Amino acid sequence: MEQNDVLSVVDDAPPPPDIALPRQKIAVVDDDEAVHEGTRFALAGYRLNGAGLEILSAYSAAEARELLRAHPDIAVMLLDVVMETDTSGLDLVDHIRRDMGNETLRIILRTGQPGQAPERDVVLNYDINDYKAKTELTADKLFTALTSALRGHAQLRRIVDLQEELRQANRDLEHRVQQRTAELLAANKRVEAQWARARRASAFQNEILGIVAHDLKNPLSIIMGRTEILREIMRGQAALEDAATNQIERIRESARRLTAMVDALIKDAMTDALDLPVHLDPTDIVAVVQEAVEANRPLAQGKQQTLLFEGPGRLDLLGDHERLREAVDNLVSNAVKYSPPGGEIVVSAGETGGEAYVTVRDSGPGLLPEDFPRLFGRFQRLSARPTGGENSTGLGLFIAKRIVDLHGGRIEVDSPGPGMGASFTIWLQSGETAAEAAA
Repeated sequence: MEQNDVLSVVDDAPPPPDIALPRQKIAVVDDDEAVHEGTRFALAGYRLNGAGLEILSAYSAAEARELLRAHPDIAVMLLDVVMETDTSGLDLVDHIRRDMGNETLRIILRTGQPGQAPERDVVLNYDINDYKAKTELTADKLFTALTSALRGHAQLRRIVDLQEELRQANRDLEHRVQQRTAELLAANKRVEAQWARARRASAFQNEILGIVAHDLKNPLSIIMGRTEILREIMRGQAALEDAATNQIERIRESARRLTAMVDALIKDAMTDALDLPVHLDPTDIVAVVQEAVEANRPLAQGKQQTLLFEGPGRLDLLGDHERLREAVDNLVSNAVKYSPPGGEIVVSAGETGGEAYVTVRDSGPGLLPEDFPRLFGRFQRLSARPTGGENSTGLGLFIAKRIVDLHGGRIEVDSPGPGMGASFTIWLQSGETAAEAAA
């Protein structure tokens, strides 16, 4: 045989696997088994838009209630009227619509005893979608009624889904509106706070300018007066060099005081900024105190005062070294300023009960009862006056307290009485207590 005479037999391609199509659930509720079997037979092979049916059976109204709880997505119910009682089916309709709130389930009521449940009364009084006598519900009519019910159910589900989408869109919109409103309110509060801060800063600047204008008046007057004296001396007695030198030194001293005063006012103004930065780092408070003491020692020596320090070699805590030194310096410089010449000032540091303390005790005039409410106010002048003609801006105690407050500490004041001096004590968390607080 030649090659052309050979016939090749090609096997047919295997059939494609069945594609699982979605099935719509219908419930047959009837106490007659034959009705269930007949319904399944009549609807065998039913398809609508490619979807088949899943037929579920219940033989009483009670079973139907359980079936609805287990399958809330049933689309159509073929419901008998007379089962456990003469009105079991009608009672089930009320349960579905009123108790369950199920408005999308399509209910086709069918009965073998039409006279017992007249069609007009049932249609008027019960929320059903179709009414059929079992004798008239042929396979074709069942097909037509079921198709109409399934389409109605699909339309209702689309409406329900659209309503839920609209409700969700409304919820999202309300949430966005609330969120945007909260953002606008927060922004408004920030603007108001910034405006309030600007007003306070402007008022503070005006106060500083007023103090500068007032407190610089006397030193400037001295400078001008000494200049006139010097001019007169130099004009009439050119040979009196020693006298001229003495007057020049006085002018220089006044100028130095003026410079120091301006520097102090600028420093105080900067320190009193509304956002005072504080950086908490491991800090030796003893070193802080010793720096403040040594910085004020020349001033104390100039007034023949004894300035002593008592404390351990080291005491660690969490704090801002520069800010704490500034707070302690304000207390020590006040003690020097208000103590009399030849007086004693004792600065001590230590720890007790998980707290570190720094105490500055002076030998000045002390405090009167009316001084205590004004001690830490801004630009407050107390009953005591500097003993060496030093200048006072009324900001030192205010700044010291603010720095201590930002460290979570406190300042305590004690004055036994007039002429018996005063002591100021800073309390701060120390060691592990401060570390736990910072964490």
